[in-house]
Amino acid sequence: MAHPFHVIPDSTATAAQNMAFDFLLLQRYQPAEAIRFRHYNWTRPSYTFGLSQRMSYVSSEVQDLSADVIRRPTGGGVVNHIEDWTYTLVIPGSHPLAKGQPIDTYRDVHQCIVNAMTAQGMNVELNLNTPDDNAPSVCFNKAELYDVVLKNLPSKIAGAAQKRTKNGFLMQGSIWKPLVPNLSWDRFYNDLVIELATLMGAEVEYVSSPSWAPSEEEALTDQFDSEDWNHRR
Repeated sequence: MAHPFHVIPDSTATAAQNMAFDFLLLQRYQPAEAIRFRHYNWTRPSYTFGLSQRMSYVSSEVQDLSADVIRRPTGGGVVNHIEDWTYTLVIPGSHPLAKGQPIDTYRDVHQCIVNAMTAQGMNVELNLNTPDDNAPSVCFNKAELYDVVLKNLPSKIAGAAQKRTKNGFLMQGSIWKPLVPNLSWDRFYNDLVIELATLMGAEVEYVSSPSWAPSEEEALTDQFDSEDWNHRR
């Protein structure tokens, strides 16, 4: 039986609230067999950074000292969310794409972004070059394998970070809007949903926003906002 593809309404929240919501989408969402997709915004200037990165490095790369700086539950580099288009995709553990290699899922999802952008005439492609080193990075300064880039230019447009648990595959993605100034984001959103649903053999359903136990959501938000979490390395 095909997995439903649930499109969750847009929302705007703090960085810690957004990270808590994404984690709950992975761990608590019902029905568990549904694919989950959402686009969201930020209430104030925000940076997020990967689970394994050191705060000493992150602090050296944050230009707005008044911004929220929050560690993600996923990996990846430092992401400035001031001018990005942010999304989260959760693929349940029962779906074939959640059982394969993470790099393959990364490639396939980013190909959907390429397809949705080229439908509007954007000159983009997947990066097929592997970086020379594994040093910590700012997300849009260096293109990783299968990131979305402008053709013939070393300019990264889209990257993502991933986490896999027994519940499924969490992918938090960021698209740098200034590099595609002529893109209609409403059309891109709709086209991307169709591309992803086609990739996963799923039927799109626009659903209401899930609600969690308030105490659990508040506790998780507090965790993502805490010194212990953000300065753990």
